[in-house]
Amino acid sequence: MSIAEKMREIASLVGPEHVYRTVYDEDLRVLVPGKEDINAEILDTFSRIDFTDKSVVDLGCNFGFFTFYAARLGARQVVGVDREEGVLQGCEVLKDYFNSPVSFEAHDIYDPACTLPERTFDIAMLVEFIGKTFILENRIAPTLGFLEKLSERELIVSVQKIYWIRKELGTTPEALRGVYTDRYVRDGSFYLLDYVQDFFAPRWRMEPISELNGEYEKPRKLLRFVRA
Repeated sequence: MSIAEKMREIASLVGPEHVYRTVYDEDLRVLVPGKEDINAEILDTFSRIDFTDKSVVDLGCNFGFFTFYAARLGARQVVGVDREEGVLQGCEVLKDYFNSPVSFEAHDIYDPACTLPERTFDIAMLVEFIGKTFILENRIAPTLGFLEKLSERELIVSVQKIYWIRKELGTTPEALRGVYTDRYVRDGSFYLLDYVQDFFAPRWRMEPISELNGEYEKPRKLLRFVRA
């Protein structure tokens, strides 16, 4: 059975709702289509992060694309974390296929009994993960708070800067104002980047890896946070 056949079989078992990132082979050929593709711009931006000889944890790794890529960029230890056992089985198949030194672990970061925060890493990552559901279910803060427990040195986060409330989130400004302040809900949009930056300030200083401007942009932007 080819690697594509193996991964398609695993993907069919876990269901399309758990394949939120396209799965690729070593030459970036598609093995399993997902909800989000990896393009040259994302790779170029991610490659600006200095992983050399660092320990890394990748939360919400899905099928491990950024977990594997961090190792290729020189990280000495990378742990990919997801809560879906079927997805992690796919990660192990890819690990053998790539002959990669990374490891994968099952953790539910919303479980108070989760043991992952007993360890710390040089870099804690949350890449291509926070999106619409997190905003609507008010899960941004607990997710960022968990990430912060895993490193005292460097956090890597990617977010879409701004969401149109009605068109993209499918809700109303009035509904969101029941959860968030006017600073983040204004002009018919939700300002996620402002929320993330405010959450980490003043403990962490944001250093954009992606180029930022003040306008609406669809692609997520990579951000680096270092201790202030």
